[in-house]
Amino acid sequence: MKIRTDKLTIEKEYARCIASLTRAGILTFLPGYRRTGITGSDGKEYPVPTREQVEKLLDNNRELANTKALQGFGRLELVPMAMPLHRLLGLLEAAVVRHAAKGQIYQTRCNASDPLVPVRVNNDKQVWVWDTLKQLTDTDELVYFPMEYSVNHRGQTKAEAAGNTRICAVQGWSVGLVEDVPVMPQPGQGQILAGRKQLETGFAPREYLETLQQEPYRGETGKTLEDFITGFLIRLEETDEVSHDRYDNNSVWCLGQYVKIEYAELVPTGWWHREMGRMRLDMHRTGNKLCTRNWGASTTVRLPGSE
Repeated sequence: MKIRTDKLTIEKEYARCIASLTRAGILTFLPGYRRTGITGSDGKEYPVPTREQVEKLLDNNRELANTKALQGFGRLELVPMAMPLHRLLGLLEAAVVRHAAKGQIYQTRCNASDPLVPVRVNNDKQVWVWDTLKQLTDTDELVYFPMEYSVNHRGQTKAEAAGNTRICAVQGWSVGLVEDVPVMPQPGQGQILAGRKQLETGFAPREYLETLQQEPYRGETGKTLEDFITGFLIRLEETDEVSHDRYDNNSVWCLGQYVKIEYAELVPTGWWHREMGRMRLDMHRTGNKLCTRNWGASTTVRLPGSE
């Protein structure tokens, strides 16, 4: 995809992102800036990146963007990292309810030509969050972008990540490139693109984090819950399809976050529970080998801004 050089493609990708973020309710009018954006966990307003800012970021990171485009990262994604997670969860629940009420919510399709298969949506609870994770969201105990899953994680708080130009080139917003892969490659199915092998399902978080330290994965970070929820909302708005159904072996480790509690080191996970008809967010141990058949990892190439 020529997102790094073709202005028409950039314009289309940017317009797609803005339209989807608007339909999902993420973008609202900001009185202080008289334009759309989000209100962060700190109460401050964060305008959505402009098309000109996105074009400049792609131009300033041309080598990285070119390489990653060849490796399959050709889809633009704007993620409101500063937005409170509880607010994103509320929008997720509202979107699922809205699509279910219209009878327009379907299983994940690998190809647009595949038939649409309706999914059941739970009438009582559309989003289930493990109580321990719920208590940790929007607190400094939830570590962002750890270098390792240990007390020496060298990660950041949510506020630090939202203000870090290496993560959020536009304050409060991650501007990144992602793969357009509805269902993650299963074991033995990962393609090698420009020297990089696609991440396959079937590994524990520690194993994926080690893989991301290798040269072919330069510039990539694991997903956060903000990435996961935003990506789910965007796909739902664009295709009427849910994402990351566990029954497709497509559950996601959110490698970009980590928490140490009294008895374990944990990484958040996100998946659609087809049987229960709802989204489920919980956490599992970083070396967990029991869930690996159903779980995999997806990454984002975040375009860094100037220091």
